[in-house]
Amino acid sequence: TKQLAKPGDTVLGEIRIGVIKENIKKPFMRTNEYNGKRELFNPNQIFLSPSPVYSSLDAHAKLYTLKDGRKIQVMLQVRLRPGSYGIGQQMVGATKTIDSNFNNNELEWYTEELSAINITGILVRFV
Repeated sequence: TKQLAKPGDTVLGEIRIGVIKENIKKPFMRTNEYNGKRELFNPNQIFLSPSPVYSSLDAHAKLYTLKDGRKIQVMLQVRLRPGSYGIGQQMVGATKTIDSNFNNNELEWYTEELSAINITGILVRFV
């Protein structure tokens, strides 16, 4: 079946999905700058963003080199079921506005509910 996986999941019977080495690995308390509330933030979720600018940062979208030497980035375009996700601030340490269409405090959307994500497209950017 077609299904997304999140950190901590095991796929194909034996491959465990991990967290990228540089990323936060354990839950921690934080103030959510989008809604001003204290929360136990779990980094073992699927992270999305309404901003292609934020999504294309090196921290989120790896550059791949094709055989002919061209470089590409790939992102998924998705729809999320309303009410199935949280919204929070950017986590890349930016001190300036990342995307003029969005406040930095609303750039990360996150969910543990994989069935709430519907992939609608694949976005490829040649760099």
